[in-house]
Amino acid sequence: MNYRHLPALFLLLTTTWVQALKPSDPARFEKAIQAFEAEDATQAPPKDVTVFVGASNIRRWQSLRERFKKTPVLNRGFGGAQISDVVHFADRCVIKYQPKQIYLNAGGNDLHAGRTPEEVLATFEAFVTKVRRALPKSAISYISIPASPARWDEVAQVKQANALIAASCAKQGVAFIDVFSLLLGADGKPRPELYVEDKLHFSEAGYDVVTSAIRWQKDILAFGKKDAEKAPPENPIVFTGSSSIVKWKTLEEDFPGLPVMNRGFGGSELFDSFNYAHLTVIKYKPRLVVMYAGSNDISAGKTPQRVFADFEAFVAKVHAALPECRISYISNAPNPKRWSMVGEMQEASRLIEEFTKTDKRLQFVDVYPHMLGADGMPKPDIFVADGLHMNAKGYVIWKEVVGPYLK
Repeated sequence: MNYRHLPALFLLLTTTWVQALKPSDPARFEKAIQAFEAEDATQAPPKDVTVFVGASNIRRWQSLRERFKKTPVLNRGFGGAQISDVVHFADRCVIKYQPKQIYLNAGGNDLHAGRTPEEVLATFEAFVTKVRRALPKSAISYISIPASPARWDEVAQVKQANALIAASCAKQGVAFIDVFSLLLGADGKPRPELYVEDKLHFSEAGYDVVTSAIRWQKDILAFGKKDAEKAPPENPIVFTGSSSIVKWKTLEEDFPGLPVMNRGFGGSELFDSFNYAHLTVIKYKPRLVVMYAGSNDISAGKTPQRVFADFEAFVAKVHAALPECRISYISNAPNPKRWSMVGEMQEASRLIEEFTKTDKRLQFVDVYPHMLGADGMPKPDIFVADGLHMNAKGYVIWKEVVGPYLK
């Protein structure tokens, strides 16, 4: 090795690092930071808060609190920010709250301003270093730089920066949340419905994708690890959806001789099954998909029409990749805990049932009447203590009703 070039190389790397760390013009964000401080003075931030920080896609996330109702969150995004700006103001907009969890989404503005992917990586690592020094127990997650129609000419730099940061996250124990690929359509380009008119910032549909990725990427990655440990069967029957699928632990013994796979993720909504269909369903090239989802959607305040629309989108996504695949939808189940919502549950099921009649590849599996007693109420002895999930008796009912659709 020629060591004569090492001083020059060190100088180059040092110069790149210093340039990367230098904020573009931190003074232009002073008013935004002062506004956060004024808000804190009016209402003290909660303890164990989750802080979302970064550029305009964070700042414009008006539905953030609504989407994460069970988690105290703070939005500390300031539009136009680069990662170096977030590093500069980290003491005042992140560290001071001693958050339990931090989500950072920035880097696109850095690239747009002419910074290199390597400089974006350097500022990201500086952010992690600064936060870890002050808050060693706080979890840090990085939401990848998204694809956008307005900056599609910069896509190569975006991909490179995301790859560099993903590798750094793996080494540092930081969660890398990949939203880039989820924002693309079948043509490999950003899906226009996920952006507002400027073709740069997310619409509410775009925030649906980001929310889903934040909540479920860890579970989806776990499926990938399972596949690496044990090869999935060829042309399987994939069960997917929410916790009633996850908790079907006797699935293989209930249907012996059939290549059944469980790819449910508990607490998920039907949109999540659509969002990750390529990784939970399509990749396995199943002969049949059995889905149970929609109950959590209604509980979260979504309308039956939205549940139906998400099922329709799921079907379209699966059939675009696998035209011959059959899809069986298990009706929303009655349960004591959500009995007050039974009307909306039934309406969602009705809309989906009508839709399944339009395509011979679709089936509607109606478990609803089989779970009711003579009094028309949910059978109390088929549920566990939470009044929501089934016990073994409940799954015996599902086995008998679902079984014929698997043949």
